[in-house]
Amino acid sequence: MPKLSSLVNTKLNRETIMIQGEPIPVSFTMKTFPILEKAYGKPYAIFEAEMNQMLTKNNGKVSLGNNEVKLMYALIYSMMRTAGIDCTMAEVEGAIGIHDLQGIFQVVLNIFTNQNFQEKDMGRMKTEKK
Repeated sequence: MPKLSSLVNTKLNRETIMIQGEPIPVSFTMKTFPILEKAYGKPYAIFEAEMNQMLTKNNGKVSLGNNEVKLMYALIYSMMRTAGIDCTMAEVEGAIGIHDLQGIFQVVLNIFTNQNFQEKDMGRMKTEKK
């Protein structure tokens, strides 16, 4: 019987970011949502709305205000945790300097925006019976 990994790409939602010159895996799956909500301190729908607002204002140029930085670190942290990295939000913030933040964020944003998860999908998953 063939392995799934020999038939299809099983790493579609996985990428590597570089922190202080070291490759760190990141991943975005359904497991990311509760981690992201806890890291951001708000429900996913609010995170998504604020992320969209950040990306659409100023003709797509992101300014690094407090909320923008919080959005970026929350997404990076949650995707690192999903990929199996044992870390805290404080460690991620301490490991990624502001000068590296936008480049690292762009990598995780590319994975995030390629997903088709919607808030209604989250609701369905919570209410579907097994």
